[in-house]
Amino acid sequence: MKQVIGHQGEIRIVKIDALPADMQAEATDKGQKGFIISHSENGNHHLLVGDNVAVIERQDVPSGMQILYGIVSGDAELVQDAATPHDGFSLPEGFYEFRISREYDPFAQQARRVAD
Repeated sequence: MKQVIGHQGEIRIVKIDALPADMQAEATDKGQKGFIISHSENGNHHLLVGDNVAVIERQDVPSGMQILYGIVSGDAELVQDAATPHDGFSLPEGFYEFRISREYDPFAQQARRVAD
């Protein structure tokens, strides 16, 4: 079952029952403030923060697409580190899918991330 939690800028947040079994994935590194879910063009990142969280990135996706999964074993929060940030989301224990919005440029014939 999937439950849409909401959106934060270009990120769609969905609570899922379990990680997909057939995916290729790679762990991401935690920065000083938390796991970066999306980079902003202004340097104000969207972060998954909490003591008991991990993030993996799905590798078997089409070019221009990005899907991240949050594994939350305690309370966590999705926040933005901007001076005037988007509202944060409290994320209780569970699995979360983060999809980054994309758009198609017909002139360059490529998909790219939506800029927040």
